[in-house]
Amino acid sequence: MKHRHSPAVAVGLPSVNPRRNDLLAAFDGRRVLLDHGQPVRVSTHHAGTLVLTSGRVVACHPLCLPPSPVPKAHLLVLLSLNHREPFTRTVAPGRYPVLLSVLHTGRAGTPEARELVAMAMVQFEDTRPTRWELASRGEQGAQVPRPGPLHGPAAAPDMLAFLDADAVEQASQTSPAFLETAPSASPPSWSSAALTVDASSGANVIVFSPGRCPRAPRYPSAQSSWWGLAEDGRPVCLVTDFQHLDVTRPEFPDNPGARHARVRELVEHLRSADAHARGRALREVGGYGGEAREAVAPLLAFILAPGTDSAEREYAAAAVARICAEAPDQVERLTQAMCPPTRGEPLAVLLRAAAGIGLCHKCPETLQPVAERILAALLPQVAEEDPSVHGVIMGLIWDLGEQRPEAQALLVRLLDTARPELRVAAAARLKDSPVSAYQEAAMETLAGILHDRAIDPELHVAAVSSLGAFPQLTASARMALWHAASSPQPLLAWYARDLLRQRS
Repeated sequence: MKHRHSPAVAVGLPSVNPRRNDLLAAFDGRRVLLDHGQPVRVSTHHAGTLVLTSGRVVACHPLCLPPSPVPKAHLLVLLSLNHREPFTRTVAPGRYPVLLSVLHTGRAGTPEARELVAMAMVQFEDTRPTRWELASRGEQGAQVPRPGPLHGPAAAPDMLAFLDADAVEQASQTSPAFLETAPSASPPSWSSAALTVDASSGANVIVFSPGRCPRAPRYPSAQSSWWGLAEDGRPVCLVTDFQHLDVTRPEFPDNPGARHARVRELVEHLRSADAHARGRALREVGGYGGEAREAVAPLLAFILAPGTDSAEREYAAAAVARICAEAPDQVERLTQAMCPPTRGEPLAVLLRAAAGIGLCHKCPETLQPVAERILAALLPQVAEEDPSVHGVIMGLIWDLGEQRPEAQALLVRLLDTARPELRVAAAARLKDSPVSAYQEAAMETLAGILHDRAIDPELHVAAVSSLGAFPQLTASARMALWHAASSPQPLLAWYARDLLRQRS
């Protein structure tokens, strides 16, 4: 395994001229570039030779390669790892060098010196591109990607890998080996390695840790990849940009009308008899976020339709979660779809979509009303013996903004449910309520939990722990603690005695 310290190499490209939108400036060590307005040096390093057996390139975090097909009920995987799909453009199978543009800050040899990967390039030809095209994947529209910092997978990953789509399965089975490529100290703060995952075909993974920089990227959420194209449109390179250098970048297309037209087209594809067309539509439509609000109703109908494929239901739910995170006005449609008579797998999938909204949400203040709305819709179903409902309610309890009066009212309602784990969780969230009656009701609930010997002992311990967070204990809460202090359960007795000592 080969770590950094590989010598700088010449890219083999003509001299970089300062023309507009030339990402190759990052690979020209003869020029002084800027990072946040500060002069920096760059050097080019050869990270390895990428073996492409099919010509379909994947660029993603190497530890984010789940097995294929995605197992049932793994909606959260779909929400967070959908960028593992290959780029829509393809190249000829072959062996291609991977070059890293390394950014150097601070004086070499001093504690302030830092190195990190600014850009990474797969070079298909020793030719300068004449134009650049944003690289899109299967779940994104090739012609109308969303502009600016909203585009691209998560920013500043601690690792990135290039590999062929045919090697995804093998790479997912050997992913722990990628951890060995990470640097053990800083500086140096980056590393790279070439790992073979299929000896018969030679397929490999070029993996590297970009490193960390004291200054944040120019656009923190906009790690992006670009195809460098020749005059006739053939790819000559693929560049992944971590948005550090102050170079002029190709402009992100911004055509709202085209995106809306694409959403309508994808909705039509949901009705297609072609499974491939449906799958492409389900993977792509969620990427338009709030702009795809008109797709929520058709997606919900798709999930509820009898005979819908289980995997397609999961992709539809992931799309609903991504859209509702940016269009909270559509959450009402989701809550209505979860109401009776919806049962079984469709209900379980809708519940996972509701739980997934929090993962996609970027504004906690907006998420709180969404969580309240979903919880209010699920409360009538809490008496049913459906673990999916109970699990989502438990998650929503912790998503609520505990200082909001609407949230507190919902938590108080949960104190009367038949599920002791929900009662304990709701009571714990009321510890800081400004309404003393709510705090007293919560402590009464926890005291009742401690007196009920039929309840799981772990919940008894959780009840004692929750009581410890309240500023003042009621008389009934103290009595329950004395009762718990004599319990035959050693852990429960110890917790209760310790809390009584603290409050004596």
